[in-house]
Amino acid sequence: MAGPSGILLLLVIAMPAFLALADTPHPYCDHPCQNGLSLHLYLHQFVAGPNRPNRNEEFVLTPGYPLGFGTTLIHDWTLTNTVNPSDTIIARAQGTHIQASRTNANGWYISQNIVFQSGRFAGSTLQVMGTLTEQSDGQWSVIGGTGEFTKAHGTIKYKMDPASNIEDGIRELDIHLIYTPNYPQATQSGTAALAKLLGGCHAVDNCCCKKY
Repeated sequence: MAGPSGILLLLVIAMPAFLALADTPHPYCDHPCQNGLSLHLYLHQFVAGPNRPNRNEEFVLTPGYPLGFGTTLIHDWTLTNTVNPSDTIIARAQGTHIQASRTNANGWYISQNIVFQSGRFAGSTLQVMGTLTEQSDGQWSVIGGTGEFTKAHGTIKYKMDPASNIEDGIRELDIHLIYTPNYPQATQSGTAALAKLLGGCHAVDNCCCKKY
């Protein structure tokens, strides 16, 4: 049996190993927690065409096929907190919409990035795809994101707002997201290293751990 001096010597020898564990990236906390978020915004589409100085979309292709098939526009629609288009712009929906139906004159395919430019999520983006038809309401898919919205997925439900007019097509958006917050990589503490050695699971920052 080792005496007190022998135990002290073992602790001194083992100390560098414990310190190394404390300074290395977390080896077993391998999937960050996901957040849920709901946003309520209003999209303003100032339609393209002559004598529309406020338009925020432009025709790119007008091939002349029946029902406008292949007609392509590029858009930079604005998103605000209210139906008032003069309110602070929270984000912009930047992308294209293409008349992709040969049987319906309002079968528009949409691919766009929602780019947040003010508020808490400024600089973050959502990647969105979907359709616009003659129906006053519908749904788009959120298929990705950047910044705060890393690995985002979810849906955007939209419906035409009664405040719409001949120039400004206003859509009320209900955005529902699941995303991985863009936190810095978690690092171990001495407590975390000890938790692993004891077979436990230690959460660092907002990292959800598996128990190994």
